[in-house]
Amino acid sequence: MNLQTASGFDALDKALLADALRMLEGAEMIDHSGHASMRRDGRILINDAVAPKRRLTVGDLVEIDAEGQRLAGAGRPPLEFHIHTEIYRQRPEVGAIIHLHPRWSTLLTSVGAPYRPVFAQGALLGDIPVYDDPMSINTREAGAGLAAALGAGPAILLKAHGATVVAEDLVTCFALAAYLEENASRQVAAMGIGTPFVFDDGQRARIRERLWSMGLFRKTWDHYHARLG
Repeated sequence: MNLQTASGFDALDKALLADALRMLEGAEMIDHSGHASMRRDGRILINDAVAPKRRLTVGDLVEIDAEGQRLAGAGRPPLEFHIHTEIYRQRPEVGAIIHLHPRWSTLLTSVGAPYRPVFAQGALLGDIPVYDDPMSINTREAGAGLAAALGAGPAILLKAHGATVVAEDLVTCFALAAYLEENASRQVAAMGIGTPFVFDDGQRARIRERLWSMGLFRKTWDHYHARLG
């Protein structure tokens, strides 16, 4: 039986997700408990709960269904798989999700400072809501609550916990995650020395017209991918 028909994911899909996870860890956007997924044909490909991200391979990926039941792979999905299953349930257009534990974005929520676009790519994420419960999203109810708080946007911050980013494809999702954390790092640094410049609504609209581009998202992906050596 053809592998693509059997699982919905081919070797290139799996290699792409494994690379994304190693890139996220290398950039310190996820740690021992971050996770990323892709969806296709009603199946979800996600990283195993315990495999170290720096050494992660396609063999450390697990396929689950919409209820979190394992369909393929030797490991088990992360406890917070409900983030993925519930967002996919509520957002049929989403094809990739990354749950991050990034330093700078999390610092903003720890002190109650709202995310503000202080550099151009950071404006692509729009106004980012905050999920006020800092606890792990390890139940279906919590996942549904997070998905509802996310709404139709590309990202949500989790108070004193992390962030979740979604997109139609993994390359775009990765780029938006990178922009989120880069913006947060600049915002935190600027707040330490003064009042940051923040792009206004008109500037944000022009930025989206010019910078929401698969070519630029791929450029960001390639920048981080080159660091893998």
